[in-house]
Amino acid sequence: MNETTRSAQIILFTSCKGGVGKSTVCANLAMSLAMRGKRVLLIDCDFGNRCLDILTGLSNEAVYDIGDVMMHRVPHFRAVVKDSRNKNLSFIAAPNDFNFNVSAAAFRAAVRFYADSGEYDFVFLDTPGGIGEPLMFAANVADTAYIVVSPTKAAVRAAERTAYFLCTKGVKRERLIVNKITGKNPESAKQTVMSAIDQSRVRLIGAVPYEPELIEAGDNGTLTDELLSEPVTRAFDNIAQRTLGSDVPLFYKIKKLRRLH
Repeated sequence: MNETTRSAQIILFTSCKGGVGKSTVCANLAMSLAMRGKRVLLIDCDFGNRCLDILTGLSNEAVYDIGDVMMHRVPHFRAVVKDSRNKNLSFIAAPNDFNFNVSAAAFRAAVRFYADSGEYDFVFLDTPGGIGEPLMFAANVADTAYIVVSPTKAAVRAAERTAYFLCTKGVKRERLIVNKITGKNPESAKQTVMSAIDQSRVRLIGAVPYEPELIEAGDNGTLTDELLSEPVTRAFDNIAQRTLGSDVPLFYKIKKLRRLH
């Protein structure tokens, strides 16, 4: 890296509670940033149980993975898949099997190579649920953690525990994304968000409304560039703007939410 090249910001995504939509949030936020002209590299860190290739619709293109890079089986950029929908979005799959001989140092070196290459503005690390080696690997190299939580007591408790763990591993900047928000209107939903902030003790970066379309979209590999739900696409764009430093309101241009029946 030369003196004029800036390193990419490395953000890990975690939850330590299954079913909160962490990988969905990670993939869609990456696309929203790409649509704003930012170059994003998504790395699936769910070793042995990968799914980000499905959510992004890139399963057929992912021949190599981050494990191949760490084990020096292929050059770094051989594992990168360029998304044909948006030239700013790139992806690296997780290995199908987790090789326990792979070290945190090897993972850090691989991620730092991409971050320092000058090719990307952001590197997103999508970690599996729970506290395990992949999360520790990611915490060893990430600048920031985005903790994804659904508005349930169990998920919020897990977010607090996750935040504490990441702090002990040296990740000092932590932000909360509250997913699957419901309510009769955005104003009433703010109380739910405030409660999650108070209980988890993590600063907020954004909230995503509940939307059944996201479930079907995940199976079809559809991201925010093709979603029909304006509240959801607006929510991800709001988080993208906040990630870039803009102080946009929480539910900016979102006029209504879905209610659970």
